[in-house]
Amino acid sequence: MKNVLKINSTILETKKKENTLIHKLINFDMNKNKKRNYGIDLVRLISMYGVVLDHLLYIHGGMTKYHKYIKYLKLMHITIGWHNDGFILISGIVGYKSYKYSNLLYLWLCVFFYSVGINLYFRFFRKINSNIEIEYFPIIYKRYWFFTTYFGMYLFLPIITKGISILTKFEFTSVVISTIGILVVWGDIKNPDKNVFGLSYGMTVIWFLIFYITGAFIGKYRIDYSGSKKYAFCLLCILIYIFSCYLFYKVYHNELYLGNGDLPKKIVILLKQLLTDNYAGISKITNSIVVTLFFMQLHYNKYISKIISVVAPLTFGVYLIHENNIIKNNILRYTFNKDPYNISLRSAMSLVYLRALKIFIICIIMDFFRNLLFNLLRIRKICIFLENKLKAIFS
Repeated sequence: MKNVLKINSTILETKKKENTLIHKLINFDMNKNKKRNYGIDLVRLISMYGVVLDHLLYIHGGMTKYHKYIKYLKLMHITIGWHNDGFILISGIVGYKSYKYSNLLYLWLCVFFYSVGINLYFRFFRKINSNIEIEYFPIIYKRYWFFTTYFGMYLFLPIITKGISILTKFEFTSVVISTIGILVVWGDIKNPDKNVFGLSYGMTVIWFLIFYITGAFIGKYRIDYSGSKKYAFCLLCILIYIFSCYLFYKVYHNELYLGNGDLPKKIVILLKQLLTDNYAGISKITNSIVVTLFFMQLHYNKYISKIISVVAPLTFGVYLIHENNIIKNNILRYTFNKDPYNISLRSAMSLVYLRALKIFIICIIMDFFRNLLFNLLRIRKICIFLENKLKAIFS
């Protein structure tokens, strides 16, 4: 009897050790999977700086006053014009496993905070009036087009997330290739002027869904090379990016046809449609993907990682502040007014890079204090609480 008890206790101890070992392995895998990729956060920072730079170049800043440098300014735009696609791609990479309506509510409250706060500040301290109703309902009135479209996309994520979890790799690959290949490429080839599939130059919910799914594919089947393979892959990303920018630039100015007659005119027109179709153009699609993959492969030391982790969550505030209509119309639109017309190309480019950086840093600082206020008021916890209550009601 004693021997039997000893054997049983030995078996139990062995099982406990095995369970402990399995538990440790599971935790190790979970921790490994949860390891933050700071390259993704860095792409978020670069993308937002690109947004500010792009807006200064063409939309808000009036940099087009330097017409003699228009080709060079366009080249600057080409190098950072992938920024919106980059944001959607990142959303898919980091968010494909789950969705939280509390996150959407939190983002909406950030929009509401700046939309109303900036309006009230200018109304009382600068005596500038605007339609307060529009400021209170920024999404309904499409005050911020990117967030309005993102909001619409987010409502489909419960279906998208469930679908991603059950798709095989072959099925998922087929979805990504077919949506980009048919909706973007084939639509442009067969009927470029009719906006066949309603992509509207990459500014619609359907395009956001397409690129979110593309990002989810990258996140699910993440590439992680080491050694010489990593360097070769990074070099390939750089070469693809350079070639894509070069082809975009040459086609945009029709230099392939008008300059040396390298290609037939019909092919150049087709390439122009495919490459320069705003955010749904092949060049910007390609650049956003290779830039993201490149930075995801890099290793960052603890100091750089710390800076990135602190600043990256504040980038949405940069968009909300500098893209606010009152800020655009009363501050950014006059950014270059006092500058002389006869400045050199180097000075013109330095101005736009440095001023974009200045705007970026100021907005980051402002959003840092907004974040402190929201943390003090426990806004995120309130959003999570409301989400859980709604789940409890409808489950």
